[in-house]
Amino acid sequence: MVISGISKDKYNATAVKRSAKTVQKAQILGLPEGVTVLESILQWRLVSEAELAASESADGKLKSEGSAEWIINRRSIPAGIYQVKFTASITVGDSAGPQTLEAFDYGFIQVIAGPVLAIIDGGSSVRWGSTETVTVDGSLSYDGDIGPGAHTGLNFTWSCIDLVNNTSMDYGCFGAFANENVNATAISIDTTQLGIEKKYVLRLTISKDTRSAIAEMSFEIAAGEIPQVTLRYVFRYSRYSILGIPLPR
Repeated sequence: MVISGISKDKYNATAVKRSAKTVQKAQILGLPEGVTVLESILQWRLVSEAELAASESADGKLKSEGSAEWIINRRSIPAGIYQVKFTASITVGDSAGPQTLEAFDYGFIQVIAGPVLAIIDGGSSVRWGSTETVTVDGSLSYDGDIGPGAHTGLNFTWSCIDLVNNTSMDYGCFGAFANENVNATAISIDTTQLGIEKKYVLRLTISKDTRSAIAEMSFEIAAGEIPQVTLRYVFRYSRYSILGIPLPR
């Protein structure tokens, strides 16, 4: 009996993405020919790294039973390294009477946390007037382990880069951040504090535990006001359908 595709090396464990559903399979081999399976007990158990450190013979937690397949639902196991155990107890019968056959196999998986994603709403390049205060939204950013819409445990950090005079990050955007909290999901920029016809990069850094991601938006400051254009899709239909049947006005 073998578990398909799982490493036997704890230090080179098979990667399993926490943000995706995966399936582990075992193959049961070596059953005697011509026997009838009277009963089968199939179990998948998971032993954490801490349990392994405490005891090499730890039973672990029962995760699935009754099948040679184990479906690991996304986000169902915390990130970390685990030993996977598959055990089979199969009772078979033939002319000599019933007998129980037992076997097991094991392997190691490393459950990997999903990435964090940094998203700035509004495009990758914009042009703003020199007399306005604009708000840039980063609330679409999310933790791939949790999914869109929640910011639990996420850290937001905004900064700016002056592409002409200063290529280092400035966490106050050279005095232009109108709100004091540079760790908010959105940031306001007072363009009167920035140089006209100068180019900058607004950077949003998202971090959580050991994971991080960056999104950037380049922007240029133009003298005066710039009209803001919004694209809108308007659906229009013909009074006649494809079958030639008039539609109501």
